[in-house]
Amino acid sequence: MSFALTTGLSTVVGLVAVPIIIAGAGPELWGIQAAVQTAATLFGVFVAFGWGTTGAAEIAGLTPDRRPQEYLNSLVSRAYLLVLVYPVMVVVMGALNPQHLVLVAVGSAAFLMPFVGASWYFIGEARPARLFWLDGFPQTLGIAVSVGVMLLSRDLVAVLATQLIFNACAVVASARHIIRTSAKGLHVDLGVREAFRRLRHQRHAVATSATAGLYVSMPLLILNAVTPSTLSLYAMGDKLFRFGLTAFAPILQLIQGWLPEGGPENLRHRIIQAARLTPVIALAGGAAIALLGPWAASFLSAHRIDFGLSLSVPFGIAFSAVAITQVIGLACLVQLHATRALARSTLVGALCGLPLIVVGAVTTGSVGVAWALAVSELAVLVYQYGAMARRLRDRLSQLQAAPPR
Repeated sequence: MSFALTTGLSTVVGLVAVPIIIAGAGPELWGIQAAVQTAATLFGVFVAFGWGTTGAAEIAGLTPDRRPQEYLNSLVSRAYLLVLVYPVMVVVMGALNPQHLVLVAVGSAAFLMPFVGASWYFIGEARPARLFWLDGFPQTLGIAVSVGVMLLSRDLVAVLATQLIFNACAVVASARHIIRTSAKGLHVDLGVREAFRRLRHQRHAVATSATAGLYVSMPLLILNAVTPSTLSLYAMGDKLFRFGLTAFAPILQLIQGWLPEGGPENLRHRIIQAARLTPVIALAGGAAIALLGPWAASFLSAHRIDFGLSLSVPFGIAFSAVAITQVIGLACLVQLHATRALARSTLVGALCGLPLIVVGAVTTGSVGVAWALAVSELAVLVYQYGAMARRLRDRLSQLQAAPPR
């Protein structure tokens, strides 16, 4: 219930914020903000460096007394990465939007900050109340306050600066709580060499996140560079797509915690159950986006963005595929210790999707890019199901070959 409250509240506040920000800043500036926010999912990969992908499962597998030290180690490493990644993102997005450098600089900081947070940690320790009060609520409150800032100032930079402050507060509050409630003393190692040495352990997870982030963020980046006039149109579809994934997040979080709870002897059965039930939920969500997307886009943009079925259908298909692959990849394959297969699946999606995205952007604009995204996500889905089936067969063979106790 608390997992649902965390994502549900942020979704509702986000839905309220979109039409107000579009009305105050205009579709063009909102489209640029959306491009910066989406780009942060790519650059943020190199800040989170895999902990956001596999960290929850790893924390769930550690004893409670070892968890805070693992978090603190990751926090030091990610803080150094944030210092390195932020200027790179500002340079790249500034080159695409040279007339809005301040917007890019403040927006990049605001949207990168959550990648230093502790959401994955709270999910892994199955403490949804902490996830809500220490991580989700401050960020959501920041969005709510920024809506008031927009109504008063009609300045998008001020809106993003407000969100940056609250996002930073969430990071500080989470870190302070985890450190203060640790059952034993923690060792803080600020050495640069040790901070980057820890990253080697995350190489498969970050490869997975990077390739996934690449083909999720590239559509808006390519449109920003090739056909900026369609940026707000695609950004609206992307926003609906992400709202859907946000609503699906409690299910993913629940499954990530539920799979290991039954012990190794029940893991295979639980994975099969998750793989059977997830598509039902995912397809229902995809159908809702496909059919209701035009109406939702019209409402959110105050009829200023013409978003039709030609875009809502591919976004609905993409949502269904991604929702399923999140469970299969981030929950099932991680529990089967198949992070390498997880990394390969995202590589399959990137190799399939990126050429199609470029062709789609040049030929048919936002519609072609949306269909390219849908095709690439379906390719990932097929690969992950195959990888999971092979791992489950191997596990069954091992159990049958094991001598009776």
